[in-house]
Amino acid sequence: MRKITAILLLAAMLLSMAACGNADTTEENTADTSTVQAEAAPETEETRQKHQVPEVDFEGANFHILYPTWQGYQFYFFADEENGDAMNDAIFTRTLRVEEYLNVDITQQDSGGPQPDQINQVAPAVKKAVTAGDDVYDMTLLHCISAVSELVTTGMLYNLDTLPYIDMQADWWNRTQMDVLRLGKNTYFGISDYMIPCPYAIFFNKDMIEDNGMANPYDLVYEGTWTMDTMIDMAVEITRDLNGDGQHTEDADIYGMSAPEVSKYASFLIGCNQFITSRDDAGRIMLDFNTEKTYSIVETMYKAANNPGTIFLPAAEPEINQFDFDSGRLLFRLDTIANAVLFREYESDIGILPYPKFDEEQENYVSMDWGGLMCVPAVIQEPDMVGAVLELLAYESGDTVIPAYYDVLLAGKLSRDEDSRRMIDILFDTIAYEVGCNYFGFTNGINNYLFALNQLVISSKSTDFASYYAKNEKTAVTAIEKVYKELEKIEG
Repeated sequence: MRKITAILLLAAMLLSMAACGNADTTEENTADTSTVQAEAAPETEETRQKHQVPEVDFEGANFHILYPTWQGYQFYFFADEENGDAMNDAIFTRTLRVEEYLNVDITQQDSGGPQPDQINQVAPAVKKAVTAGDDVYDMTLLHCISAVSELVTTGMLYNLDTLPYIDMQADWWNRTQMDVLRLGKNTYFGISDYMIPCPYAIFFNKDMIEDNGMANPYDLVYEGTWTMDTMIDMAVEITRDLNGDGQHTEDADIYGMSAPEVSKYASFLIGCNQFITSRDDAGRIMLDFNTEKTYSIVETMYKAANNPGTIFLPAAEPEINQFDFDSGRLLFRLDTIANAVLFREYESDIGILPYPKFDEEQENYVSMDWGGLMCVPAVIQEPDMVGAVLELLAYESGDTVIPAYYDVLLAGKLSRDEDSRRMIDILFDTIAYEVGCNYFGFTNGINNYLFALNQLVISSKSTDFASYYAKNEKTAVTAIEKVYKELEKIEG
């Protein structure tokens, strides 16, 4: 995974498209992306690291995947046949290569039930299978939060460190971020090139920037001056009550920013390199949110929340296109990177940015991944097959699916925009996980911390973070302690 940038630059030559990377990404372990290296030396077929999986014949064994119909799982993971669509056919090719090399049959099923309840149906299915000793599932794909800690602390998951054929130090695995997600001794969640990340991004109206004589955000990113203060100031500056009626309405006035739902605001925290949790000297997760930086982030967001019309708030159950971003009346839209495809046919010229840094002293941009997690049920009967398939799915993704995914993101106008290509490089090169979110994001206390910018600042128009933190601290600490007590029973 550390060298996907070079692999994708090779794909760029082959596809005449842009290429990017997905690398190890804690602040201490990333390259300096404030100045993007656009001309990396591409790997060739001769120089790319080769997997070490032998041609084992598993005699047509079935490799079965359970997943929820959610996020990218719906579009970027499975394909039963070729249909001429580049992404679909790349996925099909990846699957076919693995199946033919190992003589296996890869199949999948969704967890059933209506959306969005599907994300909560995976854990019961895994528990039922493991409790019965039934190896019906060889790999499980999870929501990024739902049941993540539950499956670990109830002993439902296999230790990936012990699977044969997997080389966790290979370029197509992200050992650094897997260690970020580690609770105790074992590795339960795999992060590889198979797991296409789903960071949130800042989309912006380039025409509005030019028409209003504002600084080019791309230049700010390259200079390392794309900070939260800068973005909020721009959003406040452009906000206008066009008809002078003292009200701000979607179809009449200009807004600074909007998002389809509240998780998009949480990524400001991680973008500022302010995580909710960190590790103590023993490596255990602890709260690390009551900091001067958090207070400053709250004050910065308040500048937008307290300025009427700067933030457009959608209805409680918004449609994904809840604001007409092509209207020329919204400067910034916070959204998942996968939704770049929604904007490529707009009349307006739309650009892509990473979430801003806290200040110019912050070395790198940080892009929180809201994609899912990959795991293996504890009762698999053929670990050799599972390890070999996981390794090859990861390896083959670098040649097929990831370049095609870039092709999807950079279709339409974006394919002619070198800056957009470089911005997506930054997004994928700076992927990070907030372990507090993954394990405790639906837990009272930590959930409130994760959504503090929305709950405290935007909704309540308050900057009293001290009281807000104190109110949730005991619940949050108790949740963490409970998980470790349960984990000790599982891992001894």
